[in-house]
Amino acid sequence: MKKFLSEKEILFCVNYHNCQNAKEAAIKTGYPAEKAEKIAQKLLSKKTIIKLIDEYKANFEKEKMLNLALTALKRMIFYRVNDAVELAICHNNFSKQEIAKLDLFQICELKKQKDGGFEFKFVDRLKAIETLLVVLEKTQNKTQINDFLKALTAKPAYENNDQF
Repeated sequence: MKKFLSEKEILFCVNYHNCQNAKEAAIKTGYPAEKAEKIAQKLLSKKTIIKLIDEYKANFEKEKMLNLALTALKRMIFYRVNDAVELAICHNNFSKQEIAKLDLFQICELKKQKDGGFEFKFVDRLKAIETLLVVLEKTQNKTQINDFLKALTAKPAYENNDQF
């Protein structure tokens, strides 16, 4: 049994992963359109092909989750408390729809006081920075680390803004 895949078989796996259509992947790989469906089914019956497609899918999901985690950490680090402060000051004047539009991502705990006020607990920015640096170091992407460090030392975009 053949253990290694040809370049064309690998290209088929990439194309299949991208489009999720066997016939289309075969055509994009360069197989004749009139034989593409039969060839695609034959390729998809090979364990090595299926294994590589599954690896592409797993790697894609990991990368997707990593990007979501990085985005969340960046939001935690660079958040502005404008909406939370506005909610605390004007909470009686907000409808449920208006509250739903507020950016309250950075709040990790919210307590309503007996006097009607609110107590907010925000995410720990230093902890988020430490976590982000660990994640970036583990991904071994020095460009991301350098970009992040530049962003930390750059002048904030909102510095001259009159908002909260």
